[in-house]
Amino acid sequence: MYCRGEETRVRICSQYDIKPIAHVKLLAGQEKKSCACDKLTDSYYCFSYKSNSGPEAGTFFCGTHAAKHFLSIIKQDELPLFNPLHASGNGGSATVSPKKTATVNTGWDPVAEQLHNAINILVVSWSTIPGEALCSIKEKLERYKSSPPFLSQIKAVNTIVSMDQGGRTIQDMLADLSKSNSLKSYSFSLLNKELLANNITSWFG
Repeated sequence: MYCRGEETRVRICSQYDIKPIAHVKLLAGQEKKSCACDKLTDSYYCFSYKSNSGPEAGTFFCGTHAAKHFLSIIKQDELPLFNPLHASGNGGSATVSPKKTATVNTGWDPVAEQLHNAINILVVSWSTIPGEALCSIKEKLERYKSSPPFLSQIKAVNTIVSMDQGGRTIQDMLADLSKSNSLKSYSFSLLNKELLANNITSWFG
């Protein structure tokens, strides 16, 4: 998906259903390019897209300038920034944004918050993100954040995590990212408990 220029973004939004998945921090040791072919340097957005006239679908990354334009076209608010870095350290070349992060919002159901964190970590860790299903689950979690997620939502995200090319759990991904970054600690014990109770192998770690 190539998105340089305002006219190009307007055309994209007329041809595709565009939805924001996440707004996340670029970490030290990561190199990602935006849909405008620029090198991402700080925070960035991940969007999903689905053709209005066919089966074409996928995801793309873009910087905050292009993201804000997309959001204005589709009339959606900006997403909170998910920043997994410790405030006391910058983990190398990555800098800490003073913006509010997704993990400090109040009112989260504990299980829903763990699932929401797992989705954001996937976006941070992977170069490409399975779009439509993940976007739908994340939207529902944010809309009903005070309610526990359905088992079907936990299973769906667990299945997506199992597709990691390196066979890693979410905790494994965090361990890899921690080699170049000072990260916050994340627990997925409640998700593991839900899956264990249903005899399902957990990929959250």
